[in-house]
Amino acid sequence: MLPAWLTFCIYLFYGIPSFILYILTFYIILRYRKTFHSSFFHLYLFDGALNLFTFLNNYFKTRIPGITGYNSFIGAFYRIIADTILLDFTMLMNFHMAYVQYAITTLVSLNRLSVMLKYTTFEPLWRKYTWIAIVLICFVPLLNTEVVLHYDTQLAYLNITDTYSITTNMPIDEVFSICIPFMIISTVLSVVINFISVIVVRNLQTQIRYKVESNFIMITCITCLVQLCGTVLSVVRVKLVETDAAMMLATFIPLISDGLSLVQPWLLLAFSHVVREKIIGIISWKKLKKSAVYILKSTTYV
Repeated sequence: MLPAWLTFCIYLFYGIPSFILYILTFYIILRYRKTFHSSFFHLYLFDGALNLFTFLNNYFKTRIPGITGYNSFIGAFYRIIADTILLDFTMLMNFHMAYVQYAITTLVSLNRLSVMLKYTTFEPLWRKYTWIAIVLICFVPLLNTEVVLHYDTQLAYLNITDTYSITTNMPIDEVFSICIPFMIISTVLSVVINFISVIVVRNLQTQIRYKVESNFIMITCITCLVQLCGTVLSVVRVKLVETDAAMMLATFIPLISDGLSLVQPWLLLAFSHVVREKIIGIISWKKLKKSAVYILKSTTYV
């Protein structure tokens, strides 16, 4: 097993570039609204914001405490918030966002299929009412996850490793008895919807629309594959709870969670040439601007 600090560095290695890429894609979509006006990009903004929240919450709950020593500044900060609602909220979101991520992944798949089948009908409906679906996805899971608040969330100090962990005395079945079936159902729906979408996109009449929609479907299919991996690992882990196999699988679950949270901007970069060109344009413009400033300063002092 890798040392905690090395594991943390690996998380940062892909986490920081992914975070920056998310911000860049947000900026481009909002800056060029007329170009990225489809409901897919509306969903991408909502999905991306919630994914980043999940990603940061995982750092705050698990990864930072796992490398924080007692005498460090961060250790003092965690001790200050140990008896506040912030710790309870962090634990709540740890379970809650599983519902949110899986539901939105299924929603995006449904969006592409419905728009392909009847663009003139469904595209305006998605643009107008997507926010309602997002609100429901964010709050309905509280019917189950609010049970987390009925138990104590504790900041535990591990003297052997000089690190912290945030734990709860809640039996895992309190949430997973409903969350696991939800994950299975949403994943099955995603797989079926994407399978139908692949069939539909292959029968599209126009070459231009085929190319555009096939790129979107590639994004949803790959995201669905990550969702499927996460579901399988979670189910197996619950079935084999308190076994060595469960402990081993537990090490992969954070990576799958990050995959579901961070894969979207990379897929958008890979399959959307318009997004790719805009990002390259921004980077090139900044380099050109720096060069121009350098030349201007050089000629000024000549």
